[in-house]
Amino acid sequence: MSNSFFTSVAPSRTARRGRQGFARAVFGVLGVVAMLFASTRPAKAQSPPQPPAAWEFYVSGGWLLPTGAAQESIKRADLTAVVVSYVPRPSFAITGTFEWARSHDLASAGEPKLDIFICDVGAEARGAQRSLGGAWKVAPFVGIGGGARSYNIPKLPAEPTYNLAAYGSVGGEFAIHSVHLRLEVRDNVSTFKPLAGSGKSATHNDVVIMLGLRFTKKEG
Repeated sequence: MSNSFFTSVAPSRTARRGRQGFARAVFGVLGVVAMLFASTRPAKAQSPPQPPAAWEFYVSGGWLLPTGAAQESIKRADLTAVVVSYVPRPSFAITGTFEWARSHDLASAGEPKLDIFICDVGAEARGAQRSLGGAWKVAPFVGIGGGARSYNIPKLPAEPTYNLAAYGSVGGEFAIHSVHLRLEVRDNVSTFKPLAGSGKSATHNDVVIMLGLRFTKKEG
């Protein structure tokens, strides 16, 4: 394939379809979130009082660890994430995550830098908070969700690729006084196609480990 394909000013038809698919996925995720918001309104029937709905905001750091065949295409990467959760009741949360992983495309000549952007929305089932001794407490959770991710090589004029992805997660929130640490491990499944070279699309699996921090107001 000639270099003129990559230097063309107008995006290719494939790239346009990819962006349209990415946009449809994002709007679809937003629609799911809206329905979840509507379904989590507290009922007016007589029942034990529930704590008011709350928002949680974490800035997280961690790693993206390719597994299986993905190790031949994507290098292990440092990752930065923003995690926002809407908690209508203590046992349930809706969580949105935006992640940026800084990797390398091992399937392309020269192994150029590869930026991976991930946008996910999911649901979490949360357990009751338990004491770990002293002032430390932990609340475990499991989650499931999905969204979209994009792959981009900044130094090449090739268009980014966009793919759907899904994940399952397990983790816990560790708290001491007003300091909260969120440890989460996600198992991701997505598709990947090298942006340069002659590689074919394939289903990839990777594991993401994130550790986040937030602060709450002191009680009393």
